[in-house]
Amino acid sequence: MNSSLPDDVTRAEAVAAWRQNRARRKAARSPDGRIADQSAMAWATLGLHGRDTIESLKRGLRDLLECSPGAPEQYRVTVEEAILSAPGPDLPHAVRGLLSVMTPPRLVEALNNLVQAGMPWLSPRGERHAQLLAMDLPSMGAIRPLSNEFLDGGPRWRCYLAALGHPTRVTADEIDQTVPRVPLTIVDDLIDLGLIGADEHPWRLRPDPGEGVYVRARLAPETITRADAGRLQWSEMERRHTFLDGEHLGGDDIYGMLTRLWRGEVDVRLRGQLPLEQQTRLDQMQHGAQLGRWPQELIDDHALWGALAALWTPAEAIEAKLSEFHTWRGLCVCYLHILAGNFKKASVQAQKLLEAAAAVDENGRWLLDKETFAEVHNMGAYLAQQNNELELAIKLLSNKDVASDEIAAKNLALVRKRRETLVNDREDWQNPYLALGLAHGDPDWKERYRWLLRQVRGITEQEAAINRAERRLRRATSETPFFVIPLSEDIFLPPTDSRSAALLPPLEPLPRRTPASTSADFRTLRECAAEELLAEFHVSPPTEKIINAEQ
Repeated sequence: MNSSLPDDVTRAEAVAAWRQNRARRKAARSPDGRIADQSAMAWATLGLHGRDTIESLKRGLRDLLECSPGAPEQYRVTVEEAILSAPGPDLPHAVRGLLSVMTPPRLVEALNNLVQAGMPWLSPRGERHAQLLAMDLPSMGAIRPLSNEFLDGGPRWRCYLAALGHPTRVTADEIDQTVPRVPLTIVDDLIDLGLIGADEHPWRLRPDPGEGVYVRARLAPETITRADAGRLQWSEMERRHTFLDGEHLGGDDIYGMLTRLWRGEVDVRLRGQLPLEQQTRLDQMQHGAQLGRWPQELIDDHALWGALAALWTPAEAIEAKLSEFHTWRGLCVCYLHILAGNFKKASVQAQKLLEAAAAVDENGRWLLDKETFAEVHNMGAYLAQQNNELELAIKLLSNKDVASDEIAAKNLALVRKRRETLVNDREDWQNPYLALGLAHGDPDWKERYRWLLRQVRGITEQEAAINRAERRLRRATSETPFFVIPLSEDIFLPPTDSRSAALLPPLEPLPRRTPASTSADFRTLRECAAEELLAEFHVSPPTEKIINAEQ
């Protein structure tokens, strides 16, 4: 053996090559030591030894020719010559050419047959991959855990194994390239395995928009709109949106019970249906309703105001300075007292509101916004007329932030005119609509008048007040001025029509709807992985450089 070796060849490699050459020479000789068969020597040069192995591979090559009729003729001729006589050095290249025209399933089958026949040109890794690809559904749990040698490979091979549940390494980009091509069942597998998440927005990769919505519902349910939920026929999410939109919901599920809570009806079963965090929040709401005080985070959630107001029945005048919510609720309560004709309570509440209107916060800013400030002054001016405190009413309405409102300016003119009118010549101070317990301008005042008259029959003072209001409305024209409250009916509405999600359980992703994946579902991934097999096919003997160096 030549002691002079190339720099890139180790002694161990040289020894292995020498022994391989010796085996080839021995296989090519007859028992008496003479050269027996040049064909055997040619096969030995390509890495095959022994008559049985050679004949087995020839049968495999005949099958290969039958399975690849569309292969280039030059490759077919090379293989046929190897079968009939001796192989040339380009036989591995020709075999690879025949394999390259096959469909992936045929490729896997052909490679396994050739390997079993003794073909030495597929790398050990390629042999392992071909064996696994020939299996129907080698998912994790169905076969023994794979060794690192099996897990290693190209991106398509690793994506195939990852989708089967095997712990191979894949990148987000590699999975993203897989998502558009595979059936939805495989996408669900990838989601269940944690291989794709919401951060990658994989729903954008699905060619079918409906499937994209489904994938988004599984990964990012917070992005699902009411229309999306309807498209998916996801009743749980549809009811959630219906509740949040402020619409009526019946039933005894959590959404039905919460809808009733927004009406002030507390179902004793509700608390048990809520997670711990939401239970605590419900307790805070109910406890706060007893005192009229709530944690600031509840007050700051405007979509909770409807529920807080429904749960709270104030026992006394509301301290309007406590918060924006208390001011709003104080305005509502004061108005209700006016409609009920309870002017004593209305006046006490109005005083609390006026105190809030005059107050500033720790930074020196007014507590009330301009619109609420104007409403408070306007309501205070209306009630001031009860005791003929017309100067106070004029003062309240003359404020620049009040008088700039068109309705408030007309009210101011009406009060000034009343001040100039002799006491005995003045009309009743009340707005006749309000005196009947109606909003200003209500067209159904006649029906209300008749109903009230039946309710107070025999109570002289109340009958007289109702009759006065009726006469004024009957005689009124479209030009007849009345003191109008509120300046805007929207002031009595919560800041939002929607309901808060504060008491709702956390959003859960849409449960999987596709069946368990079958072997057919993995077809695309398997075929993509099979396409990488040819990269493991070597068209030259693996020890060629050592043999050349030895020579």
